Amino acid sequence: MLLRDGGVIAVGHDADLDELRGIGQNCDAFLIDLEGRERARSGIANLRVQFNRVHGFYIEVSAGQADKVPADYQRRQTLKNAERFITPELKAFEDKALSAQDRALAREKQLFEQLIDALLTYLPTLGALARALAGLDALACLAERATTLGWCRPRFVTQPCIDITQGRHPVVQARLAETGGMGQGADFIANDCRLDARNRMLVITGPNMGGKSTYMRQVALIVLLASMGSFVPAADCTLGPIDAIHTRIGAADDLVNAQSTFMLEMTEAAAIVHSATEHSLVLMDEIGRGTSTFDGLALAGAIASQLHDKNRAFTLFATHYFELTEFPVKHDRAINLHVSAVESGHDIVFLHAIEPGPASRSYGVQVARLAGMPAGLLRQARATLEALEAKARSGDLQVDLFAAPSVQAQAVEPSAVELALAAIDPDALTAREALEALYRLKSLQAQDKPNL
Repeated sequence: MLLRDGGVIAVGHDADLDELRGIGQNCDAFLIDLEGRERARSGIANLRVQFNRVHGFYIEVSAGQADKVPADYQRRQTLKNAERFITPELKAFEDKALSAQDRALAREKQLFEQLIDALLTYLPTLGALARALAGLDALACLAERATTLGWCRPRFVTQPCIDITQGRHPVVQARLAETGGMGQGADFIANDCRLDARNRMLVITGPNMGGKSTYMRQVALIVLLASMGSFVPAADCTLGPIDAIHTRIGAADDLVNAQSTFMLEMTEAAAIVHSATEHSLVLMDEIGRGTSTFDGLALAGAIASQLHDKNRAFTLFATHYFELTEFPVKHDRAINLHVSAVESGHDIVFLHAIEPGPASRSYGVQVARLAGMPAGLLRQARATLEALEAKARSGDLQVDLFAAPSVQAQAVEPSAVELALAAIDPDALTAREALEALYRLKSLQAQDKPNL
């Protein structure tokens, strides 16, 4: 990555550089070979070739053998029991070895600069080649994905439309294939999307975790992939002119700059309504949720009207404000869709299929149950929800949010103690297991008591 670290020039390109590298890499082999030759030449069996940082390389022999060294040995150091020498060959190797790395880096720098100078003449051609290879790499990757994953070739037409049959989210689908599903089947549920001059807005309702955001994002990904020249994860796809994709998805804040979550949401929404055109794709996910219910509903309705009446953009508008399901009644280019789910008692099964019409409810309490909320909390939330829904039908929204659930509401769902008790088979327990089960029930009873 960096010239100063070395390793830029390949082995075999320059003999001098290879020699300098070889000195550093093969130092031990040279010293072992030299030691063997010098023992044979001198006849001193305990002769050793060594190195330290203070004196560098040297040949060490015992004091009693010092008179046997050859004439070309030069004394470097005298110790109590040994003498240290150096030879012209070892001195030459030392000079090379101690400076080999620095000299190798300097040589690499010189060779690299020579290479750059030689390449300058061919720079325009090399730049064109690099751009062509980059494009080929991207196209080859997209072609491989299209072939492997069974993507289709999109068609482009001049009339405004987004017509997707059996569209899929490529990332979510791949993740489901890896993990074997998320508790409700591994198969990704493909869905259609139909937008044209007559239907420009889809008002999407349904439960959390039901698949609204996945559906919206897969439509945007399919449009983006098609626009960049790729095949798309769908059975069929026809697109009219699309000039931009605008999204208001997720929740974030910028507290350092005094931007709350809701302020950022409104800032992004404002940018969209100021810039979206009739050829834009707009994704609005849960707009208005960061403020009071009435404020959020009012803003969501106004933003939907602006996008429908003024911008006339292709819009996917996901919301939990069921009042907005009345939007298509007075706006002829909007239609209701919902994510299907099946409720069984207090449990919910998400079907992830997009179907016509509005959802019947949001199933928020059921989702909280899946998240592991305590049973007592859920009973109170469900009782409050039923009271709110009853009051809403009568036109009176004054409800005591903190009232305890009724006896009937409490009886609907068994407590943790009751569930644990039902799972016990007394005839199958040993005395020790029965005692442990009793302690476990007492512990669950303590956890399930309301705070007084």
